[in-house]
Amino acid sequence: MSNLPTRRGFLALTGTGAATSLAGCSQLDSITGSGSDSGEALTVTVQPDQEQLSALEEELRAGLESGNVSQQEAQQRFQDAQRSLTEEAAATFEETAASSDDLSIVESAPSYGFFLVDGSEREIVDALRRGEIAAIYPRTQYEQFAQRREQLEQQREAMRGQGEGNTTTGGNESPTNESNDTESET
Repeated sequence: MSNLPTRRGFLALTGTGAATSLAGCSQLDSITGSGSDSGEALTVTVQPDQEQLSALEEELRAGLESGNVSQQEAQQRFQDAQRSLTEEAAATFEETAASSDDLSIVESAPSYGFFLVDGSEREIVDALRRGEIAAIYPRTQYEQFAQRREQLEQQREAMRGQGEGNTTTGGNESPTNESNDTESET
């Protein structure tokens, strides 16, 4: 499952990882351009629960090896779980922002796990330390993430169209069409 195009796209989109988080924390002054609260909105990301994704990936690999799950069905289940877990992480962060006087969400894409936030640097760094956000980026990164999100959506639509129009292969990676259940994705 680790070679799924959507997983790679998501990971590139969110820029997950401890190094990124640490860089976001230590580079906050350079991102905002000052050592105090500058009032400049920042882009932050959340990530899905990696333990749950890894467990699902192992389960799907076993299903693929035993022949109980088709490649296409495994990809769809992984994508659905990834999106659901990302939305859960996003909901947790949204609750934090709603209950804070020092943090507000300006714009958001919860299904993709990125937000444009305004608030005190301390509150943002605290959310990072608590694990509610995965990374901190400059404001301009939000637009880049939004453009990437649009590209991913266009790719999904194209793949969905290919899957509906192609009754012999079910896509590029699967030689069979055992499950063409792409219409359940939203």
